[in-house]
Amino acid sequence: MRAPALSIAKYANKSIDSILSTVKKVATKVLQVAEIEVEGIKEEVWEDLSALYYKYEDNDQKKAFREIMHEISEKINENKWDAIYKKLYRIGQKSLIK
Repeated sequence: MRAPALSIAKYANKSIDSILSTVKKVATKVLQVAEIEVEGIKEEVWEDLSALYYKYEDNDQKKAFREIMHEISEKINENKWDAIYKKLYRIGQKSLIK
């Protein structure tokens, strides 16, 4: 005897729900791990920035650092990340040539 179409549909829905639930659980775990990794990387960036700032010994150098950080912040707020990236890339390429 064949199962009624309604029973098959219910079984299919339960299977889909089960698959979706599993996918959601896996995705949540992956995102949590990615978040933790990003937080660790952000800490490293802060450490690098701190080391860079404190390597400068005089106030003029520290002032220049703060002004550049302000300039970067303004560009980010204006959604002009490309301008920052291009400048960093150009300067990075120059230092590789030297």
